Amino acid sequence: MSNEQEDIKRRLDEELSRLSFSGQERVLQQTHPAAPLARLRALWNKELEIPLKPLGALSALLVAGALVLCYPQSGTPDQQARPLPAQGQRELIEAGGNTYWKDIYEQAVRRHEN
Repeated sequence: MSNEQEDIKRRLDEELSRLSFSGQERVLQQTHPAAPLARLRALWNKELEIPLKPLGALSALLVAGALVLCYPQSGTPDQQARPLPAQGQRELIEAGGNTYWKDIYEQAVRRHEN
């Protein structure tokens, strides 16, 4: 096996002996810039990899936080303006074969009428 590998290496060296790399200076200048402007250009040319899952999760948290801060109160303004009566003061009524709390029923009727 060693003889076969040496033979392949020798043939490869013979085939590649005619080829020479002439862009070594240009490659070194791009990869190791000396001038400050060239360094800035090399820095600007870098690729950034931003993972989408953490970015999406962060965006969702920011949107949820903004919604909670902007709209902290839930429910209609009518519900917030009028406090519910104490449990002992609430009255049950029957309408259409169903039983409702009187204050909730009146509120639903008012909403339906408007």
